[in-house]
Amino acid sequence: MTTLAFDTHRAVKALCEAGAAEPLAEAVVATVGNAIAGDVANKADISEVQTEIARVRTEIAQVRAELKAEIGGLEARLYRHLWIMAVGIVGLTVTLVKLIG
Repeated sequence: MTTLAFDTHRAVKALCEAGAAEPLAEAVVATVGNAIAGDVANKADISEVQTEIARVRTEIAQVRAELKAEIGGLEARLYRHLWIMAVGIVGLTVTLVKLIG
């Protein structure tokens, strides 16, 4: 991140010319300087974040597609197992009816 240029001398001078006492002007300028000297994003930073967001969105889309394909395969296997169980239950029922009847 880049640091924002802030002319503290000019700011103190302007506050003093506006009627502020010099200690007060220095305190205000120091406070403002500390506030803007922190993390200030510039266009390059924003562009970098946007690029990262686009990459993550692409990755999410890929994972979504993979999950859809895997869920489709699981559904097919589940239906196959359910049919096998149904045939087994019908076969068992028919056998029991023949044995009892």
